[in-house]
Amino acid sequence: MSEKQGLLEELFDKASLLRGKFREYGELATTSIRECVDKAAELWINYRPKPVDRKILAIDSGWNYRLYTGFYVYALKAAAVDRSMNIYHPNAEVGILANDPYGEGLIPDLVLKYTAEGYEHDIASRAADSCDLVLVDGSLIARLEDVTRRDSPRLKREYFANTNPLRNAKNIAFVSKYSHDKSLLGGVLGDIFYINMASSEVGYTQPFTVSRSGWVFSVFYAKLSNHANAIHVEVPAVVDEGFVHLFMDMLCGTAVQGYPYTLMVAHKVASLPNTLMEMLCKAAGLTGFQTAREVLGV
Repeated sequence: MSEKQGLLEELFDKASLLRGKFREYGELATTSIRECVDKAAELWINYRPKPVDRKILAIDSGWNYRLYTGFYVYALKAAAVDRSMNIYHPNAEVGILANDPYGEGLIPDLVLKYTAEGYEHDIASRAADSCDLVLVDGSLIARLEDVTRRDSPRLKREYFANTNPLRNAKNIAFVSKYSHDKSLLGGVLGDIFYINMASSEVGYTQPFTVSRSGWVFSVFYAKLSNHANAIHVEVPAVVDEGFVHLFMDMLCGTAVQGYPYTLMVAHKVASLPNTLMEMLCKAAGLTGFQTAREVLGV
């Protein structure tokens, strides 16, 4: 047996070991799993939305880059959109970098991630003045925890210059489909796993407050469609149950498989695929430059 085959066999053996663990989760085979599901069921509140027509904007960003010998070229775009694909506060950038500008040893993905998040926060702050609800894809709590662990004063200064205006904004909500937050139920897995097992009905949990990095957030879970997965929602302010009702009234009527339609539109508008990146590099006159992929023969 070759070393390559042996490595593949080891990977599949370890993957097979997970099967029993997933079976335990699905069959509520342990006391701790059952307790978390029971607690989620107790906290879940069924709700019948009363659709209202309000102005909703959603924000997302996309980035891509190409590695060349000695530098990389990147492209980034971010914008707010409505459900009709009208674009507000757009931001687009194409540039060249040779290293991490923050001196943190950051790979290009992280440099662009922080830049894009800064754009999203700035756009959210501006968009909030002209609409009833702003939706942003992701978790602001996770973003703040990530940035505060960094050592670079410049990174923190630039990041929080765009982020601090969001503090106490009651019409901005950060939405996550795949949250790993455990702060409500305290289980081994994220709260969403147990909530999805506890109920298939449209509903929500009461908002609870979380303090992070000097900020206070209201956090709740919601299902916008029957038999859909729950979403994790963070508002950088203290809100009550009435906000949750209005949130669901505004979104349930257009949700697609339990996810806000406007956020799906924002993701489509912000997408920056490889084909577009290739075109941008050609437009920048980089056709004759050798990329990292060509060096590796891929």
